[in-house]
Amino acid sequence: MPTDTCAGCGAVYQNNLTCETVFDDFLALEFTDAAYGEVHLLTVACYMIQHGQYSDDALVWIEQQLRDHLEKGIPAEQIRQKAAKETRQDRHTWRVARRKEDKPQEKIPWSMTILDVALQYQDSESYRKLVRQWASITLSEMRPLLPDPK
Repeated sequence: MPTDTCAGCGAVYQNNLTCETVFDDFLALEFTDAAYGEVHLLTVACYMIQHGQYSDDALVWIEQQLRDHLEKGIPAEQIRQKAAKETRQDRHTWRVARRKEDKPQEKIPWSMTILDVALQYQDSESYRKLVRQWASITLSEMRPLLPDPK
């Protein structure tokens, strides 16, 4: 039975949109139009973070990659190459996805979600701007999900 609120990120559903259907639509858009695909790394990272889908190790890793991309300008392609290399090297000890038996991720009252992007973008330029804004907000609000630095 559908609900009015996303169990993962807390977004209030509008216009028959759910986070999952919007994410699927965004992936299709990003894979078929390079102008939209420029922010693919950010779309996937934010969706996974806000829906509690990363393992704890992957959450720490992606937080650093978002910081590197958004604050230092490291290109997304360089981050993708790094991810491929690191997961190949550590494939037996490092997991990307959170398992059902893992402790659930803490709930965050996100101030911007994938639905905000879906309801506001008009074209590829506004889409990229909104996804970058969503990524910056996600990065700043995800701190409680990360382990305390030692």
